[in-house]
Amino acid sequence: MSEQKALQFLDKNNLECAICLERLTEPKTLECLHSYCLHCLQSLIKTSGKIKCPKCCKMYDDLNQFDLKDLTTNEMLSYQVKYVENIESEKPMKCSSCDNQPKYYCSECKMYLCGQCIKHHKMIPVLKDHSLYTLDEEGDLSNKCKFHRDMLEFYCKTCSKSGCKKCEHIIRCYQNEHNVIPFKIALDEFNLKHHSLHTLDEEGDLSNKCKFHRDMLEFYCKTCSKSGCKKCEHVLSCYQNEHNVIPFKIAVDEFNQHVTKVMKSAEEIKEKLEVTRDTITKERSDFESRIQICRTEIDLQEENLIKKIQEKSREMTTNLDKIDKQNKEVVDDRVKNIDSKLTKVNEMLPLINTMMNKPEERATVICHEVNINAFREEVVESKYDESINIIAPSFIPSKNLDKVLDLEGIGKMTNHERVFEVAEDKLPITVTMGQSVEVKVVSVKSVTSHLFTTLINESGKQAATEVERVGNGEYKIKGSCHLKGDWKMIITAKGDQIKGSPVNIKAEAVGLVNTIDDIQHLKIHDKNKKVNDVILDKEGNLIVSSLSKDVLKFNQEYSCIGRIEIPENVQVSCMHQMSDGHIVYIDALNKTVVMCDDQFKQIHTFCKGTLKNPSGLTVNNETRTMYVADSECHCVFKFNVDNGELLGQIGSYGSNVGYMNGSKSVTLTKEGNLIVTDCGNSRLQMFDANDRFMRIICNVSYPYCVAIDCEENILVLGDYGMLGYSNITLFNKDGGFIKEDKDSYKSSINPSGIAIISNQPRRVAVANSSSNDVRIYNY
Repeated sequence: MSEQKALQFLDKNNLECAICLERLTEPKTLECLHSYCLHCLQSLIKTSGKIKCPKCCKMYDDLNQFDLKDLTTNEMLSYQVKYVENIESEKPMKCSSCDNQPKYYCSECKMYLCGQCIKHHKMIPVLKDHSLYTLDEEGDLSNKCKFHRDMLEFYCKTCSKSGCKKCEHIIRCYQNEHNVIPFKIALDEFNLKHHSLHTLDEEGDLSNKCKFHRDMLEFYCKTCSKSGCKKCEHVLSCYQNEHNVIPFKIAVDEFNQHVTKVMKSAEEIKEKLEVTRDTITKERSDFESRIQICRTEIDLQEENLIKKIQEKSREMTTNLDKIDKQNKEVVDDRVKNIDSKLTKVNEMLPLINTMMNKPEERATVICHEVNINAFREEVVESKYDESINIIAPSFIPSKNLDKVLDLEGIGKMTNHERVFEVAEDKLPITVTMGQSVEVKVVSVKSVTSHLFTTLINESGKQAATEVERVGNGEYKIKGSCHLKGDWKMIITAKGDQIKGSPVNIKAEAVGLVNTIDDIQHLKIHDKNKKVNDVILDKEGNLIVSSLSKDVLKFNQEYSCIGRIEIPENVQVSCMHQMSDGHIVYIDALNKTVVMCDDQFKQIHTFCKGTLKNPSGLTVNNETRTMYVADSECHCVFKFNVDNGELLGQIGSYGSNVGYMNGSKSVTLTKEGNLIVTDCGNSRLQMFDANDRFMRIICNVSYPYCVAIDCEENILVLGDYGMLGYSNITLFNKDGGFIKEDKDSYKSSINPSGIAIISNQPRRVAVANSSSNDVRIYNY
């Protein structure tokens, strides 16, 4: 069957997109074989981050914005949509054979026919098998569904869409609990609103017009509290009676000022009441929370006491069993000995008795007599019949325990007034091992009590803490978690925990946290070009450049959320995020510096003709000074970041202090001092705001990248190329060595850019050109 023949049986509802409910445009087919508009799929993945087929509910988690255009285009649907649009757009006002309105189109005769003429068309044998297309009917369609031609019966206020009983989107609105009302009610509401607006437009604003003469109000009598125009007689009477009559405009201004004052007073009262209510609600919530904690502590105390009593009871029972066993062994041995002797005596008695009246048995009797005398010495004369002195134990209940329970119970309830609380802006806390933890505590009223702190982990290991009073009722509690895992900082005053205690702290291990390794696949252009820099933008997202047309954006979960395309004649090699939201970057191709917005749209271009091999830059946002390191010129150039004016040059080629040999990277301290990586001389140098050399901060083998965090710790990446790996070395702002995490970063890595991306925990992103990825480290 041909495509034109297929159109004869076409249901035009099949040409409707189930997402936008409009006719399909650029239909793309998913794996489930359902088709939707390309722009609808793009909008869906942009808002929800993934695609769920509205018809079969199949999930597509692996699709992103760049994959949608590669989906298969439904050519058949595209052809049908185009065919229908062409036919309906060319539909004439009259039938090709008469003056009636056309209802059908014959694709073979190329004729538009009405309902009467189509009957004659079908009666002719040669024409009866022609494929016919049913045209959209015209007329009064305002109350009819444009898809099913049934009467409209429903209107969704949430979606602002109407529909009939057959419309699927109305069913979905009911399922999603939207505000669906009858269409007639919605129409009446619309007409009423439209009528009200129309009436207002006709009558105009009557608030400044006289209700009697329709002229503009010009006078207001303060005595009578009445306004009027020139024609009003009561205004004339007010003048005659010497009332306080003023211009209406002044009266309006005075009245509005009074109303504004009253409104302001009411707003202040409202704000005060709301703050008080919120405070009481919060205090009540804290009180209920404390009550629950007390209940839990009582239950725990009860369990502990029961456990201890059971342990003591088991201990006493064990001792009793031991005494019983020992005495039983002694008694059993004595009874066994007596039974043995008694048996022997019983055996001799019958024998001796048979020897009566037999003198000839004298020798035998003497022998038995010897044995009996031996038993006698052992049993009778040695007090054998005395008791073995078994001492029976007795249990004496503890009277002290009864007294303690009667006097103190299992504890006591105290109502300590909570005068300290942990500042909420510090919760929760995540740090790296060894990183300093700082918790802020404030006192809500003047107190003389002291704070006591304990920093402890799950295993019971404790770490040292320090309480510092900073004034104005504020305290700083400092500590450091030296082991990985969950810690608690318990803060007490007068033996009771303060509000917000304990503070939960999570200590993460130092080293590699994550790797963004799909950069090559996310790019469209120049896929083989290596990543060369990374920065953190104002929204907390990572911006990654790689000397190509594609600049990639990643969120805090390190998932790609965007791709920015830049002009072909530009190569972004080093970037810096400014405080005003603008970005400055080095154009390695043209050896210039470009200022752009967050979408890399160019604003200004600087330094043309001055730079030879720019490799690093930073900006002092207060002085508006931009510093650009040039490894070929062996110096740092200074420019005005607003107009590109060259302000000066720091350093020149050499090995003495203040001189440089391959200046690669630059950064600034809080005081505005400049730190430069002097790669060829394997050192970091510091210069003040007036370009004067201050000191050599430290010596590091081939320092390539440098950054400074909020604690003014200096991070240096070096050693790559010669040792085959890089390490992050940490110094304080005076150049004092803190630590070197060499083993944590030991891998094949060539750092080309570094960015501090988190302060708690201390975390850094490193652009790795060796394997074309971005690595996230805790340090």
